[in-house]
Amino acid sequence: MKRGMTVVDLFCGAGGLSTGFRRAGFQTVLGIDKDKKAVETFIANHPESRAIQGDMTQIKGSEILKEAGVNKIDVIVGGPPCQGFSMAGKRRPNDPRNSLFREYLRLVNELRPRAFIMENVKGLLSMRNHQNEKVIDIILKEFRKMKEYDVQLFPVNTADYGVPQKRQRIFIVGIRRGYTFTFPLKTHSKDPSETGLKKWAPLKSVVLEKEKVPAKYFYSDKLIKGFRRRERENEKRGLGFGWQFNDLESPSYTISARYWKDGAESLIAYKDKKIRMLTPKECAAVQSFPRGYNFKGSERDVYIQIGNAVPPLMAERIAGSLKEALSA
Repeated sequence: MKRGMTVVDLFCGAGGLSTGFRRAGFQTVLGIDKDKKAVETFIANHPESRAIQGDMTQIKGSEILKEAGVNKIDVIVGGPPCQGFSMAGKRRPNDPRNSLFREYLRLVNELRPRAFIMENVKGLLSMRNHQNEKVIDIILKEFRKMKEYDVQLFPVNTADYGVPQKRQRIFIVGIRRGYTFTFPLKTHSKDPSETGLKKWAPLKSVVLEKEKVPAKYFYSDKLIKGFRRRERENEKRGLGFGWQFNDLESPSYTISARYWKDGAESLIAYKDKKIRMLTPKECAAVQSFPRGYNFKGSERDVYIQIGNAVPPLMAERIAGSLKEALSA
């Protein structure tokens, strides 16, 4: 079998990026993550790949090549946990040079792939450090110190690419000079009549019928009363309140890693005043994971893995454009 262009997935989690890249014809040779259950999920769904469960600060580029059984890497992908940017230490708070981003950058430096892709939250665009410098500017500057790469920043809403979820994220794409990367064009739109694109994929396309949803995913009357009381209290204080009800004709609100707690950021409300959170399988579908994707761990583990993932469909779109660039 001919080997595709090789990918290393740093902070791989459940394997959303690797799933999309595999669909586009790449071969992920190694996934790395600290989370044991996430690595088990990655292994279960990517049997052709090796995996390391470990601390990224302790992993060297030479070890990656040895474990993957290759002498070079074509592409590095990954999303360093964004918590690192807001909890980067007392001396230099919000300084990405003191976060796990630094490890991602170090490994790109050591392995010198033909391209790299880093995904993160859109909030990074407005975050500043203690000297009032924009965090994103620091990150881009650090990447651009590697002179052989052309580095670009792309903010996206994944709903514009067919994912049934309004998920705002950023992708930083670095590619060796000499190649030309063009970010994939949007395929979907909130108002397709103006653009000629497809209409955003609706949540109703991936959710279960009410009668098929287990009772445990429905809110109790006590929980509903508590939410409504807090909503009224917050309204008086001029604050917003964090429960959101989906329109089934539109994409879901963002599924986050905290979804397991109460699902408040993306709920379904029925006419009979029943309110429920999405099941793990529905959340996986909202994130565009293929049906039957095998998640390992407790239900809480699974929700966290899904909430942390890059939607495979979004990853596939980017991977397709990158493959075109690297094949030119």
